[in-house]
Amino acid sequence: MKLIYIIGLLFPLISVGQEAFTYEGFLNTFEQNHPAFKISRANIGQTEAELLKAKGAFDPTVSVLRNNKTLDGKNYYKEQNPEIKWQSPYGFSLKAGNDYNNGQFLNNDVTAGNLSYMGIELPVLKGLLMDQNRATRKTAEIMISQNTEDQRNYLNDLFLEATENYWQWATSFQNFRLFQNQQENATKRLEITQLGFENGAKSLADTVEAYLQVQNISLLEQEAFIDLRTNAISLSAFLWDEDGEPFLLNTDLIPQELPKVLLQPDIEELVYQSNLSHPKLTSYVFKLDGLAVERLLNRQSLLPSLNLKYNVLAKDYFYAESIVNPYLRNNYKFGFDFKVPVFLRESRGKFEKTKLKIEETNLMKKQTAWGIENKIRGYAVNLNLLEKQLYTANELSSNYAFLLKNEELKFNQGSSSLFLIISRENKLIEARQKVLKVNLNYIKAYYKQRWAAGLLAPLSI
Repeated sequence: MKLIYIIGLLFPLISVGQEAFTYEGFLNTFEQNHPAFKISRANIGQTEAELLKAKGAFDPTVSVLRNNKTLDGKNYYKEQNPEIKWQSPYGFSLKAGNDYNNGQFLNNDVTAGNLSYMGIELPVLKGLLMDQNRATRKTAEIMISQNTEDQRNYLNDLFLEATENYWQWATSFQNFRLFQNQQENATKRLEITQLGFENGAKSLADTVEAYLQVQNISLLEQEAFIDLRTNAISLSAFLWDEDGEPFLLNTDLIPQELPKVLLQPDIEELVYQSNLSHPKLTSYVFKLDGLAVERLLNRQSLLPSLNLKYNVLAKDYFYAESIVNPYLRNNYKFGFDFKVPVFLRESRGKFEKTKLKIEETNLMKKQTAWGIENKIRGYAVNLNLLEKQLYTANELSSNYAFLLKNEELKFNQGSSSLFLIISRENKLIEARQKVLKVNLNYIKAYYKQRWAAGLLAPLSI
């Protein structure tokens, strides 16, 4: 029987000095240091870099063209053309430059001497409302928001996993403490029974009966200890320090008590909130915004291409006075280019494809919203049922505790047996384990409902 006491020393008792590791404290450590948050921010940073890249299409450009030709002492030509050009985000482009040309063999369309110009290029049909550069920039802006919602959805799933692991660890701790307490009671009972046997008041069968109960609880305690350590290791997957290094959960830390009652929100309000802010649904909203840009671009591609070009010219350099007269009436260069595909098959195909993608995305968004609502309502039914089960299980446990106490009182009066006491005790252990199991399922259902509504994810990353 001394073996039982040796086994008991293998398991650390729950001491008063152990530090509590609350659920809020765990979430704080998880959110501040877990690499998933840094990865999400880096992912969003990449889309921001794509936006910066798209904006580069609207950066002003400065160019210089210079050509010289000299042969046999003859100056054939000397051409020099510095120019600055800006593609505006509104479709038109502005440019200004200076042509300096001289030589004996200049082309007929080249003006000798110094010629300054300011000009505008404007698409009046295709490209007026949307062009590829503007579409790329607008899509990049939308992608930042969409990617943020995709990362929030990923973190919403990760928060649920972390939450379930915490409460699984907390439950296994409560289960282990249950067997520790029962082991203490069974050991005291064995000591009293042994003393009674030595004094002739108890039989050898009673002593063996008490010893078997200690052995049985000891085995259950070992299983609970292994389960506790396993769940602690699983929880450590979500624990990282400030230096970005993972660490194992300290064995001196203990979880908070399992909550018995959790405030359940109004179902209709929860469904309404999920429709507004669930990251899956908001991601679809931004995806539709991007498709709207694509649709506008493809609709523009159905139009003919007509680009107007107008340059104001001046010999030598422009002066501040009288740009309007005579330059706009006399000194100018004007032209246009026009192009249209005969059948527009490429443009019509792109436009039709975008329309179908929008229809598909709307249907997927609607299907996803309905699935989310069903999950929210399903978890609400489950929560109500588990709340009733938890009440019943607690009541059952209290009744078994009463019966055990009453049986021990009768045993002390000589009107009961150790067999009945142990039988009552085993029923009480089963009932308390049932309470822990139902309580864990109740907590999981509560957080799964919040996960289904998209409320576990942080609002900002």
